[in-house]
Amino acid sequence: MKNLFQPLSFKHGAIMKNRFMLAPMTNLQSFEDGRLSDDEFRWLTMRAHGGFGLTMTCASHVQPAGKGFSGQLGCFSDDHLEGLTRLASAIKAQGSLAVIQLHHAGMRSPQD
Repeated sequence: MKNLFQPLSFKHGAIMKNRFMLAPMTNLQSFEDGRLSDDEFRWLTMRAHGGFGLTMTCASHVQPAGKGFSGQLGCFSDDHLEGLTRLASAIKAQGSLAVIQLHHAGMRSPQD
């Protein structure tokens, strides 16, 4: 059995500094248009600072019609790039891999 504090290498080169991963958790902190809020930025970067080898965002909707809930992070527009880039850089600066969870709410999307 491997020690949880040992690095984990992925086939295509990425290396987790340890085997701890922040699972994606919905926290309803993003702006209504899907842009990353400062609250969500702080919440996620503090998890990376805490030592996770991989930090994953909450469910991030991939198109406006796929939004599942209020305050959901988005990754479908150039308007989201600034916040997501800032987030990825801050997570990586803590030695954690930055991963975004892709999501579409499908039939559970709000009917407009």
